[in-house]
Amino acid sequence: MPDEVDELILKMQHLEAQVRAQREAQALEARGKSLRTRAQAELAVAEAAQREGEEKLQRARDPGLKPIVAADLLEEGRRIAQDARTRVVKARARLNFALDQMDEAERREYEALHAQARAETHAQLAEDPMFKGPPPAPTPASPSTSTSPATSNPTSTSTSKPTSNPTAPASPSKSDTPKKTLGRRRPKGGS
Repeated sequence: MPDEVDELILKMQHLEAQVRAQREAQALEARGKSLRTRAQAELAVAEAAQREGEEKLQRARDPGLKPIVAADLLEEGRRIAQDARTRVVKARARLNFALDQMDEAERREYEALHAQARAETHAQLAEDPMFKGPPPAPTPASPSTSTSPATSNPTSTSTSKPTSNPTAPASPSKSDTPKKTLGRRRPKGGS
């Protein structure tokens, strides 16, 4: 009974983790989409301003304009173009950040899917009799109350493993064996 309770608690923890991961992935994805939309709009505005500045620079080079008007147009075109270039760079950085956020959301969604698969696998394994292990050994009954031939017959075959085998050599435990330390690999060829 306690094993079943532990299994249910573990299953609930897996399900909670799965739901939490899905919510985080959805929130991150929504945030990434919002950031992407704003960054794309900023990028479009900045590129339009950059084109406007470059057009003013082009008109300032027209030989038919008066020199004072051409100088003003040239100065304004340079200012607008420079400001727009800065805004374009920033907008592209924001767009890349938004795309990274969306990639992160996809990665988390993938992890949530794996959490769901782990929870389902755990549930299937918990129900599998092979996973649960061998059934508990029956408790020995007192000799006076036992009438079963399997328990009263000392020569009957047992399904449990013998605790010691006199013909098998004693295997050293892990703590008895010395640990090998590996150094750097030697280069092939040379000395």
